[in-house]
Amino acid sequence: MRYLKLLLFVVLAVVFAATTGLAKETHFKAKLTPKEETQKPNSKASGKAEFKLTKDGKTLYYKLEVKNIVDATAAHIHLAKKGENGPPIAGLFSAEKKGKFSGKLAEGAISDKDLIGPLQGKTVEDLIHVFEAEQAYVNVHTEANPDGEIRGQIK
Repeated sequence: MRYLKLLLFVVLAVVFAATTGLAKETHFKAKLTPKEETQKPNSKASGKAEFKLTKDGKTLYYKLEVKNIVDATAAHIHLAKKGENGPPIAGLFSAEKKGKFSGKLAEGAISDKDLIGPLQGKTVEDLIHVFEAEQAYVNVHTEANPDGEIRGQIK
């Protein structure tokens, strides 16, 4: 009986550890600079993107902040490793911000239905796997640099 109680305790401890480990919040970030862009635009802009996955793994919240960006037109998460360009896989900002701007450019949530390009029809879990492999970057597009003015690899 004593061994049975010990075995039950061990099983419960393992189950508890496994379930609480799966339910932890996950965070990612990207530091955006012109130097990270493949075409290296002449710009004084910079920024950061922060991502937080919900405990259930179904929603990814984000905040995108920029400094000294001029005439922003869009921001996306793209699929590619550092130093390479790739297709967008999620939109972060799609309005125009005329003139010079510093502050929160975009904030929101990404769910399965928001994934585009190669990840369309996939899940946020698939997006997280891309982040973990450092195969995604954020970039901010501007009128002067439509291919991207600032960029940062998501880590």
